[in-house]
Amino acid sequence: MNRPLVLLVVALLAAGCVLYRYEADSPETRTWPSANVAAVNLRLDNGAITVTAQQDTVITALITKSCKGTSQADAEAHIADITTGDSTSGTTLYLWGKVPTPNTRSYNAEHEITAPAATALTLLTVNGAVVLNNMAAAAVVTATNGAVGTTAHSGSIAVEAVNGAIDCDVAALDTAETAALHSANGRVTLYLPADASVAFDILTTNGNAKVEGFTNVNYSLSEAKHKVGTIGSGAAVATLRSENGNVTIQVRQ
Repeated sequence: MNRPLVLLVVALLAAGCVLYRYEADSPETRTWPSANVAAVNLRLDNGAITVTAQQDTVITALITKSCKGTSQADAEAHIADITTGDSTSGTTLYLWGKVPTPNTRSYNAEHEITAPAATALTLLTVNGAVVLNNMAAAAVVTATNGAVGTTAHSGSIAVEAVNGAIDCDVAALDTAETAALHSANGRVTLYLPADASVAFDILTTNGNAKVEGFTNVNYSLSEAKHKVGTIGSGAAVATLRSENGNVTIQVRQ
């Protein structure tokens, strides 16, 4: 191989092996009057999402943009590559965060939101975990790469996770409300009160299906990987699915 060609190959290899060792972040807080908002719809290319109940006159979002660079200055210079925005339509607040592709600099747009408990939620992130704390309205969550968890949630909840566990702690699931939880690669656990009234159908391909801690369970099907039945009178509905992981309904502590 002649020298110019060797130098070209070396240059191309070096260009593909850039090391981004420095990280910069830029936090920003945005607010909206909570009286005008009944639902939040948030979609992120890359970033974790946390939503926490807080009774206030405003909905608050702490948005932290971050990325990596070859130096601190280089990292800081590229934070502007991340775009975030918001709009309202009727009583729905729409938020979004977009990052360049391919995401070689580990671009991230984390959102930490506080809102009244009764705010309905539609949340999507491609890369990042999702956590809901003490929310009390219907929630729809999609996470491609990241775990999903709730604490003391009330109201219907639907979760679709591709690569990540689902741990859903539900304080109340009332008559006709539903919990529909699916993870392709991860365990699925639904925690319910001891006096819950739920019709359930839980299924796994590679794992075990379990209902634990309840005294009033009746099964119409009880197999190692598939269980169908009721807890109490079966007023609400719970459907749990996992291709690779255990699926469990158990008493919350």
